[in-house]
Amino acid sequence: MNELDRQQALLRSLWARDDGASLAGAVSEQGARLLRGWQAYQANGGASAERALATRYPTVQAMLGEESFAALARAFWQAQPPQRGDLAEFGEALPGFIAASDQLADVPYVADSARLDALVARCEQSADIGCDTASLALLAQADPAELTLTLVPAVGLLSSAWPAASLWLAHRLGDEAARHLDAAREALAAGRGEHALVWRDGWRAQVRPIGEADARWTRALLEGRPLSEALDRAGESFAFEPWLLQAVQHGWLAGARAAKEMPLPADQAPSNRKKPP
Repeated sequence: MNELDRQQALLRSLWARDDGASLAGAVSEQGARLLRGWQAYQANGGASAERALATRYPTVQAMLGEESFAALARAFWQAQPPQRGDLAEFGEALPGFIAASDQLADVPYVADSARLDALVARCEQSADIGCDTASLALLAQADPAELTLTLVPAVGLLSSAWPAASLWLAHRLGDEAARHLDAAREALAAGRGEHALVWRDGWRAQVRPIGEADARWTRALLEGRPLSEALDRAGESFAFEPWLLQAVQHGWLAGARAAKEMPLPADQAPSNRKKPP
């Protein structure tokens, strides 16, 4: 057996629950020494996965507690082991894994809390892009149907059936945590969801709940819709001028672009498929 075969056998044993028996013909260690080595690999792999997931999903860890989160991390590591050596990228599928878990069915909001944690992690890793303020002159010059406002890569939006933003804020340090926890409890009791806006202040992600009109507007911009369509989607209750002031102040906005310079949204892009004769 060559080195590649031995490495593959080790990986198969790590994901299996065979007490290292499948390694007997693949490595030279035998008996207790083999078992100790296999257990060390298992323990180290599970612990590394737990640390990586705790870094990426701190709100979920705070909600479940360290012991329950450790069990979740190891179950996820067994079910969906990392495909690459960089554990910083490990765990993208954890929200779906949580949503499908029978053990967590009585806390259905945890899956969206994981989705928000993941969005926050992507926000903090995204490119740092400033606002092209000169391009905002197009707002007074161009037809709204021919204009698109572009948000910076750090901006994200999660629309949840649960108070995901308030739950996230309730698990942060600070004087406002208790107030956000009360808001989350009230929303949970009322069956009320939230739209969570994510952006970055410096290198630290920020989260706030936003209203329905602002969420429709933000979603349209994230999808690359023309300004006129985004305004229609937001509805009459949306106030553009106050939003623009906040967008520039908080660094949400990258600038304005002519719509013809932007790629079409997926549902408007031309198809390469030929029409049947």
